[in-house]
Amino acid sequence: MSGREHRTDYDEETTARCERALVTLLGDLGPWRERIYLVGGLAPRYLVGQLPEGVPAHVGTTDVDLVIGLALGDETSETYETLQKNLENSHFEQTEPSFRWTRVVDGVTVSVEFLCETDQVEPGRIYRPKAQGEFTGPKLGAFNVRGAHLAREDFIEYEIEGERLDGGGHSRVSVRVANVLPYTVLKIFAFQDRHENKDSYDLVFTLLNFKDGPRAAGAAARKSAVAEHPQVVEALTLLEERFSDVGQDGPNAYAAFLARPDDEDERARLRQRAVATVREFLRGFHDAG
Repeated sequence: MSGREHRTDYDEETTARCERALVTLLGDLGPWRERIYLVGGLAPRYLVGQLPEGVPAHVGTTDVDLVIGLALGDETSETYETLQKNLENSHFEQTEPSFRWTRVVDGVTVSVEFLCETDQVEPGRIYRPKAQGEFTGPKLGAFNVRGAHLAREDFIEYEIEGERLDGGGHSRVSVRVANVLPYTVLKIFAFQDRHENKDSYDLVFTLLNFKDGPRAAGAAARKSAVAEHPQVVEALTLLEERFSDVGQDGPNAYAAFLARPDDEDERARLRQRAVATVREFLRGFHDAG
């Protein structure tokens, strides 16, 4: 558990540090940049774009979650060593668990976590990529997450501008962001696995504010290249269950994340909003089929 269960645990300054770390890292990764996909707490702001006036911005994040495209069979160990060296050249250090790399930005530790999907280890365990049958070394690892590979099949490209770390000046980079359907799959699986309030919030925020609303998000998701994938079918069934009514854990986690303490009326409104948002998303998805 992250220990950050309420919106007040997040701030724009920390999110900006994470974004600067992402700008720096993507600028240093070379060809690996095309095999890195952004998921997690930074993704919603890029998926929904500019919000209408008066709509609260996404609360942000405290880390950067990246899906890494694994070897397709033709890479050598040097390929992975290059990625590791690029991380180190950006002044990131590997910590425990081994899929996490960190560095200090303005006195605050920023984490970058690598995720993957593979059948070589069980979900929820760390995978060390191999090249030509050999382990790539002790430092490079990725957390095996169900649904992560979907981001490689359905993503958007978003340009980010920001200041590079270490006084590197202003820069612009392109990042591949998991599109609305893979993001929804990853978030509902994450919520089911750990029941963090933030996962429910990220999910509902994205569907609610996606372009023309949750029904449009559902219609867009139905056009995804992975719309018929068995993991998508499973995830959407789970999504419907977890947000079927205001008594379920999904809407309650969303309300707990946003509501003021002891404001039961606000909690009730937020629970209803979460249920309605997911219902409209699913309706849009199925109607577009």
